[in-house]
Amino acid sequence: MQELETLIPPNYCHYAAGPCDQLMSASARQTVFFAYPGRPEQISATVEGAVTRLRAAKPDWEWTTWKQLPVVGQTIFCEICKAMRRSATVVADVTTLNFNLLFEIGYTIGLGIPVIPIRDTNYQADRRAFEELGVLDTLGYIDFVNSEELAGSLLPRLPSVTLPPPTPHEFRETPLYVLRGPVETEGAVQMMSALKKSGIRFRTYDPIETPRLSLHEARRQVAGSTGIVANLLDPQRARALQHNGQVALIAGMAMAQGKVVACLQEGNSAQPVDYRDIVQTYTNPNNISGKLQPALRRTLDALQEGTTPSLGDLDILERLDLGDVAAENEIGGLKEYFVSTGQATQARQGHARLVVGRKGSGKTAVFYDVRNWIGRGHDRLVLDLKPEGHQFTKLRELVLLRLGPGLQEHTMVAFWNYILLGELARKALEQDERIARNDPVRHEAYVRLSEVYLRHDPGGDFDFSQRLLMQVDAVTRRMQDVSGSDMGANLTQLVYSGDFRELSQAVSEYLHTKKSVWLLVDNLDKGWPVKGTTEVDILIVRSLLDATRKLQHQLEAHDVTFDCLVFLRSDIYEHLREETPDKGKDTAIRLDWEDRALFEEIVRRRVKSSTGLDGVFRDVWHRLCVPLVDGEDSFSYVLDRTLMRPRDLLQFLRSIVHIAINRGHKRVEEEDVRQGEHSYSEDLLLTTSFEIADTYPQYLDLLYAFDGSPAGMSKSDATDRLVNMAKIPEEEVDRVLELLVWFGFFGVSAGGTAEEKYAYDVQSNLQRLMYPLRMGDSRVVIHPAFRSALGVTN
Repeated sequence: MQELETLIPPNYCHYAAGPCDQLMSASARQTVFFAYPGRPEQISATVEGAVTRLRAAKPDWEWTTWKQLPVVGQTIFCEICKAMRRSATVVADVTTLNFNLLFEIGYTIGLGIPVIPIRDTNYQADRRAFEELGVLDTLGYIDFVNSEELAGSLLPRLPSVTLPPPTPHEFRETPLYVLRGPVETEGAVQMMSALKKSGIRFRTYDPIETPRLSLHEARRQVAGSTGIVANLLDPQRARALQHNGQVALIAGMAMAQGKVVACLQEGNSAQPVDYRDIVQTYTNPNNISGKLQPALRRTLDALQEGTTPSLGDLDILERLDLGDVAAENEIGGLKEYFVSTGQATQARQGHARLVVGRKGSGKTAVFYDVRNWIGRGHDRLVLDLKPEGHQFTKLRELVLLRLGPGLQEHTMVAFWNYILLGELARKALEQDERIARNDPVRHEAYVRLSEVYLRHDPGGDFDFSQRLLMQVDAVTRRMQDVSGSDMGANLTQLVYSGDFRELSQAVSEYLHTKKSVWLLVDNLDKGWPVKGTTEVDILIVRSLLDATRKLQHQLEAHDVTFDCLVFLRSDIYEHLREETPDKGKDTAIRLDWEDRALFEEIVRRRVKSSTGLDGVFRDVWHRLCVPLVDGEDSFSYVLDRTLMRPRDLLQFLRSIVHIAINRGHKRVEEEDVRQGEHSYSEDLLLTTSFEIADTYPQYLDLLYAFDGSPAGMSKSDATDRLVNMAKIPEEEVDRVLELLVWFGFFGVSAGGTAEEKYAYDVQSNLQRLMYPLRMGDSRVVIHPAFRSALGVTN
């Protein structure tokens, strides 16, 4: 018998825009509902044939398909909703990536009703897209090729057991969960701007950072949120199928739980019938803010209600919250459990201009730590900027096409100098508005600065990303109206929209009232392909650094201490050094995680924060996980299967904890670690493949050439696989091998029995690894993190 809770009409229904107006009827028999697409017909016919067989085998059960529902004259989803609510189990066909089905699966999961996914293994359409989606992996598919096989496989799975509830955690400080897409469209920029302006804080899922979202994590995020917001991509865009499918699934979960749901659709694409009434389309991105307002108002209303669930009676695993793998989603939590390393201390002291680290090494966490450490006060000013490389596209193309090398750099430095001065002026005016009224000395300089900045202000209530885009557009327009021969003589007027010297003087005079000024710049290289950065990209970074040095000299001439930190990926920094004549001009802090004790401290602090469990790391860890896995210390087993980055460790740990909770375990068992390893390995394999393909699209399937290979092999054996299976031209093999070593896929073992070393062991100094490989005195070894997904033999 179904649970009575699912038969209670919800207090809020998106279709009714208020309380549900449907009557929910119970069934006296065990009910199984089948959801499947009408096409392809051969698949739907197979499912219906299986239902006929099941009715004959279990006549005392009620077997229902969506085609039997009385949908004439009714809202179709209302009938489907009632059928799912009265069912003990929902069987859903996922042979194809059908958005209606994904929405219905998400809705069923949100209701807490068991779902059994089924798929025809011989039907290849959408197979790759579904693997990349990945979120349903842990439900356990039933594979079939005919109705007899499907019916026979289903019966042992019935009655099915519902998933355990996700860990209770209400994100009251960041109540919105935003699903970003893999493409940063203009609509996405406007959506993020509208959310920032609303004052409602939010968390984001970014597929560029984490290509696959686990089901447990999706359920946890939805359950703890007040609402979700997503920007659906035009179907013609790359990876739109996977992203829009993921949104459909999560929107279904959220709707079932009465959350606020706002889905914006780029273009005028027809929407799936189940949820088309809640999708708002737009062709002009400037209309997005207005379309979001109703959802934002409902979110604010909902925040006035509700209470935080109690953790007192839960098991440790259910109380455990490891935080978000993306630092920007846990700014508050970092204040409590950030691990202060020597590099973080150096950054606070202003002993460098650059903070450099691999993707996922914690650069953004250090960014927020420095910002928090500086603190607030009228005697200091902190300007924290997060420009993104794509915002320079127009200016980059124009500078590259119309200017010679000397003018290119001069133009970019001037542009950065202008942007930074304008942002410093704006920040000072916003921060000191109140105190300037009561301080006669400061008031005069404040009024002067306000009058000058007004002549340079882009206008309107825009955030930094929008202001930056507007300034880029303005410079581009001015340059397009000037011939190439006149460009050099008029460069200053082209870059600046007003009297630059006047602005510079006003900023310097006002900041003289401050003891210190800090500039923090993060995300500049976000979205830039790994190991594929262009010379013009590096020009953007180098000119920013030159502009900060000029700004430092200018402010220090007025007795103002100026510190600057620019956060960069390691590959961008290496490229920058190669193209910078004076390589020691900018000191860099490298975020290398070599000390295993630091990883232990990361886990210990997060465990203490969410569970209250305290003590030495080993005692705490053994409360959470079995001591040994395959005879090896369990924490070392996990850490050795990461690329030695905090983000990797947290992803692996979340995977094994979620699996243990789903299986009803009080702590993580050996089999949970192995299953979690496979899921993490699949995610890392997919992430790395995408990162490689960003720069070398022809290498998308490169890593799969080592499917089923031995873990260690000679250079010649690795070359054979690259040439014969990945179809790499022989003249490109050495470059590809170096690429695989850089990404950490390959380590190098020099000599017969030497332990392999990976790029992170040598601070990305690839020469130390590639030299013995070129000399023929070593072999390559596939990193343990990738072995499970590829079925690599040890």
